[in-house]
This record gives sequence, C-alpha cells and structure tokens, in this order.
Amino acid sequence: MKSLVKNSLLVLALVLPFISNAQEECRGIQRFCSPSHKKSGMVYNGQSVFGAFAQGDTAEVSIVVYKGMDYRIVLCSGDEALDGKIEFKIVEMVSKPYWEESKTLVTVEEFDAESNTTVKKQVEKVTKKRVYGKVETVRYDNTKYETNPEFSFTSDKTRKLIVKVYIPELGEDVSNGLEEDAMSCIGMLIEHKQALKKGFRR
Repeated sequence: MKSLVKNSLLVLALVLPFISNAQEECRGIQRFCSPSHKKSGMVYNGQSVFGAFAQGDTAEVSIVVYKGMDYRIVLCSGDEALDGKIEFKIVEMVSKPYWEESKTLVTVEEFDAESNTTVKKQVEKVTKKRVYGKVETVRYDNTKYETNPEFSFTSDKTRKLIVKVYIPELGEDVSNGLEEDAMSCIGMLIEHKQALKKGFRR
C-alpha cells in the first residue's frame, strides 16, 4: 500500500509541473482569438479564459451576462489543425414548471349491499403538486453552424450561462501536425459593449 502511494505521488510530481508549464505557455492566447474590435466599441471581458487541453477533452466555463449588453464569444487554438474545429455550446439552466405526483393509500367506507353493512376499504389516492425544476436549455450550438468559432448576441436580461467546450479527436495524423496525446492551447475570448437602444429618442 505504501509503495502504491509513493508511486502515485511520484507520478503526480512528474506530471503536475508539465501541466503547470503547459498552462503557463498558453497564457494570453485568448487575446489573439480575433482582430481587435475596439473600433466597434467591443472591449475585452475579464471572464475570458485560456488553458491547455488534449484531444477529446471537455471543459465548462460559467459566465454572467448583463441586460442590455452585446457580447461576442470566440474560441481559438494555438494549433492550426484545431482552428475551426473546436465545438462549443452555450446553455442556460432555466426554471420550468412540471407536475409531481404522489400516491398514498387512504381508508374509505363503502356500503356493501350484500351484507347490508358499511365496510372499510383501502384505495389509492393520487395527489398532484405543481413544482419548479432546473432544465438545461441550449441557447447556441456551433455544430449546427459548421463549428463556427464565433458567436455574437445581445442579452435581454442578466443571466448565468455555461459555455461547454469539446476539443475534437483528430487522431495521430502526421498531416495535421498534431499528435494524439499532445497538449494544445485553447483560448476563449469574450468581448462586450453597451447595446444600442431601439426606438426614437429626443
């Protein structure tokens, strides 16, 4: 047992520095996911993230978007083989009502014509109660748009969103320049600006 613990610690000691170095090498990649859009009023959002991932990895990032703001999310990689192939979807946990049923046995009295007496009988009673539960609602899925790495939207209310990212498995193909177990830098750039107000103004 002690030998197993020592071996596990040794593996962690060897692997963790590699992961740490890989993450550090990826720092700032999210800022290069697209040309600057400062002329359009878009500014860098602090919820942007970066990381080192292997093929087949998945990740989830929770973000908060605010009412009356325009947002732009872009996914990119330091490996050209992955550009335009990273899959992501934006989901929101939405409260929706549904009926919850509960069954109980209750005792009732019924008149028995044959015996001319009242008898007790157990019957099943179904009770319905309206409750609310969180349901995952997909707001955007880039696999329906040829894995477009960019998505822009205006938030009509303040809400919490979850960005689910999947790094595709390209396999060991020399032509793509990426080994199966290689770590790739992935960046998620988030930009925002005040949305234009609709309607007439004085």
